[in-house]
Amino acid sequence: MNNTNNPILAFVKNLADAFKYVGRHAFTWVMQASWKKLLLTSVLTLIAGGILHLSALANGAVFGAIIVKLFADKDKTETSPQTE
Repeated sequence: MNNTNNPILAFVKNLADAFKYVGRHAFTWVMQASWKKLLLTSVLTLIAGGILHLSALANGAVFGAIIVKLFADKDKTETSPQTE
């Protein structure tokens, strides 16, 4: 079976690359942002999630960002080279 011309496989690979790109930059932003900026962004995200009826997604994003900020190794993120 030749997968080189499969448009669904190409879409899934592109989607995975997009999620990696967004996740990497979101992680970098969370690590570099101050607590004040992170908490302000979190409150605005929770408000927007409530208005758009996406509160579960907003809660996950906010608590995920706070957990990353608390437990991620800052020395590792500052010294590791970016690939790309």
